[in-house]
Amino acid sequence: MKKVIISNGRLELVEAPPPELHDDEVEIEVKAVGVNFADIKVRKGYTPQPDIPMPGFGYEVAGIVRRTGRDAHRFAIGDRVFGVSHYGGGYAERVVMPEFSVFRLPLYMSFEEGAGFPVAFQTAYHLLKTAAQVQAGDTVLIYSAGGATGTALVQLAKLFGCTVIAEASADHKLQRVAKLGADFTINSTQESLREAIRRYAPDGVQVILDGKAGAHFPQNIELLAMRGKIVLYGNSDGMPPAFDPYSLVYRSAHLIGFSMRSITADPEHYQQTYNLLLQWRKEGKWKVEIGHCFPLSEAMKAHELLESRQSYGKIILVP
Repeated sequence: MKKVIISNGRLELVEAPPPELHDDEVEIEVKAVGVNFADIKVRKGYTPQPDIPMPGFGYEVAGIVRRTGRDAHRFAIGDRVFGVSHYGGGYAERVVMPEFSVFRLPLYMSFEEGAGFPVAFQTAYHLLKTAAQVQAGDTVLIYSAGGATGTALVQLAKLFGCTVIAEASADHKLQRVAKLGADFTINSTQESLREAIRRYAPDGVQVILDGKAGAHFPQNIELLAMRGKIVLYGNSDGMPPAFDPYSLVYRSAHLIGFSMRSITADPEHYQQTYNLLLQWRKEGKWKVEIGHCFPLSEAMKAHELLESRQSYGKIILVP
């Protein structure tokens, strides 16, 4: 089979032996795989913790079951499935995943959708409901609204009755985000975020969802309404600088950290969220914004596009 590996700091498609199948796993013939910032971190050698083995590329895949382990009984050969695994390995023609990480792909969804929605929409749902606990009528500021998670956040926030302020770095992204339901848009390369928020939400916003962090992060506190919440869930712009935590006090503000690992650790909750999301997808309440699709051989181009911040929506690789 063919598989993507790191060669001199770049991604290369090579011949590789098929993956070893363990008793509790299923082997999937990969039809589509999602690209995430986590893949870029893996390529660059980022290790979450010293005692955690380096994962492979490709956490979310969709495809067809080709083999099942001795203790894996939920799926039959030929079933259409999608899955998310912390072990990665999806940048390949075949991948094995623990059976508990695999779910049936509805017939009304394509393989590209199946590989494009799990991380973005699970993250978006739990950022809004589990972490921020948004209520109808809340005003929500969404950073990087033109990305995969951002486009999911815009759609779900509107579904939950929120007023959405969408931030991005390019007008072409914001034009598409507006069509998803964003009430206000801000090109942060062309205008002051502080001034724009004063115009759209004079009393501040109830919720800020920030996957960028970086130098701008302390300014978030100034943008909040009383008892507002900042949810930090990524650092695509780098680590935030040090700031005075007492600056949270005047607004009685909440600073919340969020990782999907806290959700995947509760399989029942995880499955319930998929059931809910898939029902809403069947009802046409959201869609996967697939902005770019590359062959597996061009995985490096996909990474470069994501790093350039010129991409929109989800990037998909197809073997």
